[in-house]
Amino acid sequence: MPKQSYRIPTGNRVTISKNLEQEIKKRFENDRENRFQLFLLSSGIRNKYLNKKTNKYSDDFLKWYKTSGMVDLFGLIPNFTKYSSSGDVIHYVGNHTSDPEKYLKKLPLSVGSLYEISMILKMSKDLFKVCLHFTPTRKSVDDPKHEWVTKRPSLINKNSSELKIRIWRRKWENPPPPKVKRTDKRTLPFVTITCSGELFDFDKKTGDKTGVLDLDEVESFFTKLTKFFKKEAPDKLQFRLDDHMENLTEGYYKRKERVDPGNKVNKKSKTVQRYK
Repeated sequence: MPKQSYRIPTGNRVTISKNLEQEIKKRFENDRENRFQLFLLSSGIRNKYLNKKTNKYSDDFLKWYKTSGMVDLFGLIPNFTKYSSSGDVIHYVGNHTSDPEKYLKKLPLSVGSLYEISMILKMSKDLFKVCLHFTPTRKSVDDPKHEWVTKRPSLINKNSSELKIRIWRRKWENPPPPKVKRTDKRTLPFVTITCSGELFDFDKKTGDKTGVLDLDEVESFFTKLTKFFKKEAPDKLQFRLDDHMENLTEGYYKRKERVDPGNKVNKKSKTVQRYK
C-alpha cells in the first residue's frame, strides 16, 4: 500500500462536518461487519474440520493451517478456536434472538470478550438471553431462576471486557460465600494451596500462553476443590475456604495484555516519523 494511506489527514477532511461524521460511522460499521464475518467464517471452518467425538482437528486442516500462514493471522490453534467460538455467538444472536440488529450492536468486538460470552451461551441459552438485558447473580448454583438477582447494566454490552466477563462467569459457576462476620472464629491457618507462577507466563514475541499452567486449569481445579469442600465440610462453623481467584485472574490478564502483539504495534506506530 502507498505510504500516503498511512499519513494523518489534515485540512477539510478532518474539519467537523456531515462528511466527516459519515466517514467515521462508515469505517466503524465496516470494521464491525468485517470482524463479524471473519468470526463466522472461522466457526464454519471449525465445524467442517473438527472431529466432535475426539475434539481434534483433521490432519489436512492442521497441515493447511501451518503452511498457509494462518498462524501469523490467528496465532496458535487455541486462539483460532476463540475466533470460531466468537462466530457461534454472532450466529446465535443473528438468528435466534427477537431483534438481531439490536442485539448484534450490543456485542463487543474483542475476540477475548466474545469467547467468554460464547462460554455463557454453552452454559445456557436462557442465561445468555438474560445477560443481554441484565447482570444476574445467585447465592447458590441450585437457586431457581426466579431467585436470581438481576441488575443493570447488562453483562453483555459493547464495552464488556474479557476480564469482567471471566470473573462474572467464575462467580456464577462458584458463587462466593457470604461475607465473614467479625465474630467468625474460623481464623486458624490449616492448609495452604499454591499454584505455579508460570500461570502468568506468555511468549513476549507472539503473546501466546506458555508455561505448565493456564487459567482454565486453575479454574477447573478450584471448581473441584469447592465441590469437595461443600461435600466433606458441611458444618459451616468448623472450616472456611478462602480463595484469591479474582487476584489471579486480574494478574493473568494484565500480563496477557502487556505482551499482546496488537498493543506493541500500537506503541511502535506512534514512533514512526513518516506517519505524522
